[in-house]
Amino acid sequence: MKSINHAQLRAFHAVATEGSFTKAARLLHVTQPTLSQEVKALEEAHGVLLFDRTRRAVAPTEVGKALFAVTRRLFAAEQEAVELLAGVHHLEGGALAVGADGPFHAVPLIAGFTRRHPGPTVTLSVGNSRTLLQGLLDTRIDVAVLADVPGDSRLYVVPLRRDPVKVLLPRGHRLARQRAVTLTDAAAERLVMRETGSMTRRLVEQALAAQDLVPAATLEIESREAVVEAVAAGLGIGFVSAAEFTADPRLVLLPFAGVTVEMDEYVVCLRERRRLAVVRAFLDLAREGAA
Repeated sequence: MKSINHAQLRAFHAVATEGSFTKAARLLHVTQPTLSQEVKALEEAHGVLLFDRTRRAVAPTEVGKALFAVTRRLFAAEQEAVELLAGVHHLEGGALAVGADGPFHAVPLIAGFTRRHPGPTVTLSVGNSRTLLQGLLDTRIDVAVLADVPGDSRLYVVPLRRDPVKVLLPRGHRLARQRAVTLTDAAAERLVMRETGSMTRRLVEQALAAQDLVPAATLEIESREAVVEAVAAGLGIGFVSAAEFTADPRLVLLPFAGVTVEMDEYVVCLRERRRLAVVRAFLDLAREGAA
């Protein structure tokens, strides 16, 4: 079995991460010809093509994509080993990539984290639960704040909070005059729903199915903000976690009648990465918030 040159592997990883030989060379503080030579040597040593090179872009081949999935885990583990051996106690630098299914729960946590630990650079990406979980498994993000957590032994989960899901209506809608909305009344309306993979949608669909109700019509929209605008425009009624609703004079938010629909929010990371200093600090903050 051939051994792999660590410097060549790091060069490949940098190019795959940055999507550019120029940016990768800058990241590793080497010249671009040196970096290109390292990647080419790795390809020749193992008889593979790792990148499709054009004048405008550098894209990993299928082999390159598979190798990148491995190097993400490899260098994440290396980072953890460095921190462990260095006995890191104070966060004076580094980076934390946070993913969230919405900004409402994540932003207060990030604000608290940056006040307590101003050194690390924090980034936030927003997507649905399915995308975020894959980002965790690929180590593209360090922690995720989300509602949909599968029973996966690879994940470490900290419960954050529980919020009711409520019905979003245009202020002039006939149901807006009631104190609560039954599932039967909701099913008779056009439902403005998030995309497949949204936890809000899944919870509402489960509640309807439990009472053998089928919506009269649905309109699928891929962002929470667009759902709000669609409901305000009278295209149907929507659903949102109470914590995510911002007062809007065009809209009314009402609870469900006779049924409880609740959303649990969690902070999640890969179990093997929970000891990283930045990840551990974020989890500690989440536990304090939950308490």
